[in-house]
Order: sequence, then C-alpha cells, then structure tokens
Amino acid sequence: MKLRNLTISLLVATAPFAGSVIAQEAGAAASAPAAATPAVGATVYDTAGAEVGTIKAIAAPNFVIDTGNNTATLALSALGTSPKGPVLGLTKVELDAAAEKAAAAAKEALAAAIVVDAPIHASDGTTVLGKISEVSETDFVLDTGTAKVKLPRTSVAKAETGLLIGMSAEQFADATKSAGAPTPSK
Repeated sequence: MKLRNLTISLLVATAPFAGSVIAQEAGAAASAPAAATPAVGATVYDTAGAEVGTIKAIAAPNFVIDTGNNTATLALSALGTSPKGPVLGLTKVELDAAAEKAAAAAKEALAAAIVVDAPIHASDGTTVLGKISEVSETDFVLDTGTAKVKLPRTSVAKAETGLLIGMSAEQFADATKSAGAPTPSK
C-alpha cells in the first residue's frame, strides 16, 4: 500500500465535547431559579448583574454562550432569571476560566488518544474507517486496510466511542477516491 498524503477538510467541533464539563460546573454554581427557555441573541448576566455573554444557539437541553473570549456549551438548567434577563451563577471571568480549563483538558485527552492501533470512526461514531498505523507530532497515518491516508491531528475529535472524524463513511470514501487513494473497505 502506498501512503497517500491527502488534504481533507474536516469540520470537527470539539467545543461541545469540552462544554459538557463547563455545563456541570455552571449548573452547580447557578443560584437563581430556573427560567423559561431564553432566546438566541439574549444577553446573559451573572448574579451581580454584570454581562457574562450572549446566547448564540439553543438546542435543548443545552445552549451555546459566547463571552467574547470563548464559546461554551452549557445546560439550560444552569440559567435562572433576573430583572435584566437570563442569569448564570458564574461571572464572565469564571466562565472564561472554566472554558479554557475544559478546552485544555479536552486537548490533552485527544493528544493521549492518538496512538498506534487506535480505531478512527466516521462521524456516526460507530463505523470504523481504519486504525492509526503511524503517529507524528502534527499528523497520523490512517490504515483503512486498502490504503494508508495521512491526516492532520486536528482532523479528529475524541468522543465517548473513541476518535472520530467529521465525515460519514461515504464522504470519507468519496474524498479519498477523488484524491486518488483506493476506496477504504467498510
């Protein structure tokens, strides 16, 4: 098998994986009563009335908040109400610190998971595309059984099922085929 160096654009959002840690911390810290679901674009305040951030998305049971420095996924149950609007039991500084801590922990966990023989899953989290056969500081080689594909470390995320890429098995097969690599076996 020849090693194929492919440029495959993968969209993997690791923030939601790290955000669950933040959601737990924020949920424990919230002191205000539970609120009705707020609107996207709403400003979130801390218990002292200072701005924490803006709600960017809502997908129950979570919401995404942007502090201007970080974006975090939190549990809607972490929000309470105040006369100004939605309230969170964390200040902007505390939320930014928690987001950065969670992101660092997620980055470390991901780096530790990228090892030889680790399986790589498609975006469904169950379909195994192949196993890692080589690892370097910036990339790794995925052995699909019919081809070896060089991918950047940034192309994978760590999920409950292991490492995954932001492509379905079909999308990965199409990308490797269009780049001249043999189609991986399923």
